[in-house]
Amino acid sequence: MVKNKYKLIDSQSALNELATLLSGEKTIGVDTESNSMYAYREEVCLIQISTPKDNFIIDPFELDDLSPLGPDFASAKVEKIFHAGEYDVLCLSRDYGFDFNNLFDTMTAAKILNVEKIGLGDIIENEFNIKVPKKYQKADWGRRPLSEEMLEYAMMDTKFLIPLRNQYKKE
Repeated sequence: MVKNKYKLIDSQSALNELATLLSGEKTIGVDTESNSMYAYREEVCLIQISTPKDNFIIDPFELDDLSPLGPDFASAKVEKIFHAGEYDVLCLSRDYGFDFNNLFDTMTAAKILNVEKIGLGDIIENEFNIKVPKKYQKADWGRRPLSEEMLEYAMMDTKFLIPLRNQYKKE
């Protein structure tokens, strides 16, 4: 796996700074990790966000209030890019009451463009020649501590969304 840099957001002040930063972005990639296979009542366990320059992993278990992200998710000025985002939007709305506006879904775009394999890992491999291991695809994201390898894996889910959206938008 490609080693990538990310910032772990595990304090309220860091989340507030991130929310301010995101409000100035035109596009952000968004993904979540949940514990649906390990809990009767699933919950969002990580939120990954990428900008054109940086990658962030938000640990909601360490934060009391995620509401600073609400205006960015609801903003029509900030395009939120997901891959198969219906589940992510549903979970973020359910767990935190977030509303969403101005979404782009790379899986939907891949279907429209008749891409043969529409899984994010397959698309990243085909478009960017990078193989994303699936080792943590079914991990228990609700358990702490999370390993560095798990966090690296999680970040890969948003790192390529903006360039992928740009490519698909051209096509």
